[in-house]
Amino acid sequence: MTCEAAAGDPGQEPAGESGGAGGTDLLQVWAQVPDPRDRRGRRHSLTVMFALVQAAIVSGATTWAAVRHWITVAPEQVLQSVGARRNARTGVLEAPHPDTVYRTLTGVDPAQVDAAYARYRAAQVPDLYDDDELIGLTVDGKTQRGTATGDGRARHRLGAMLAADAITLAQLDVDGKSNEITAFVPLLDQIGDIANMVISADMMHTQRDHARYLRRRGTHFVFPVGGNQPALFDRLDQLAWTDVPSGWTTYDRGHGRQEIRTIQVMPAPGGLKFPHVKQVFLVERHFYGLDGEHLSGQAVLGVTSLTAAQADARRLAGFVRGEWSIENRDHYIRDVTLGEDRCRVRAGALPSVLAVMRSHAIGALRLLGFTNIAEATRWARDDFTHPLIALGLNI
Repeated sequence: MTCEAAAGDPGQEPAGESGGAGGTDLLQVWAQVPDPRDRRGRRHSLTVMFALVQAAIVSGATTWAAVRHWITVAPEQVLQSVGARRNARTGVLEAPHPDTVYRTLTGVDPAQVDAAYARYRAAQVPDLYDDDELIGLTVDGKTQRGTATGDGRARHRLGAMLAADAITLAQLDVDGKSNEITAFVPLLDQIGDIANMVISADMMHTQRDHARYLRRRGTHFVFPVGGNQPALFDRLDQLAWTDVPSGWTTYDRGHGRQEIRTIQVMPAPGGLKFPHVKQVFLVERHFYGLDGEHLSGQAVLGVTSLTAAQADARRLAGFVRGEWSIENRDHYIRDVTLGEDRCRVRAGALPSVLAVMRSHAIGALRLLGFTNIAEATRWARDDFTHPLIALGLNI
């Protein structure tokens, strides 16, 4: 039941004021989750428990011991803000005992928790983008390695993140990586309105049923094509790519190497046995040492429902790159800065609850103006009211 903390990178000071969502209070969100306890004998509300654990995670608590400590030492101002009860005899505000919090959160329905957080985040989207703006949303799975048991199985979750802003909109549990395909639709069903979004995902999700589902919801897709669609891959691979000029090129330098990325785009050829495809593309990535020596290369074929008028080569390249962003802008931070992979909490729903709370903490701090989450959690630790500011709670 322990997790080890890990350090992150330096960051910046906050630029905004609140992580709240368009008039919807997080306390109301947590109130939507059914309490697993019998009504008799409840001294502290489930909402208060959620609030205290979420605030502790915003402040960088990576172990259950750290969460326990934060709850135990939270000052009266924090307890009042989250709606803690007063002791009938002393009149002093009381925090629930951390053992009570642990037992209660292991018994909640994780699907209900995920859905409540997803509704909250989805309500923020209209405030982040223009009405007619295409919004990149990338879908990918992550294994919580610290939850592995004696048989070697670990919890696995599928998530959907706003690619440009690196804010997770929705998550849910899946039985394993092979079941991500069946979890794709339930995940996106958590988000009420996905019109004008452009969904990117890895090759596993390049499925005809996924494409049809997305277009029924008024949503577009940008999918890579690989071995799980051999006929489609062969058809794209046989196209005359050597006759197609590069539509967009980017150059990056860092971590001791250089990367050149190009994309070629052409209209979808006739007879393509994949629904709703308007354009096809080829992305090539080449890696070089700082001395110019070629180190490696990668080529990815893909399909999209976006027309050339909706997305030219440059725009498509951005959506493709967005699919890779969830790894380093959510998964990496959850593992390294917030200690998820080292976390040994395994009981009941708690691993799932902590996972969605970690992603929510990252998003809340980003909406506050931070670009570096390690620095943001240090800021949150400086004052007990700072996590409440990030979460948009009254103080």
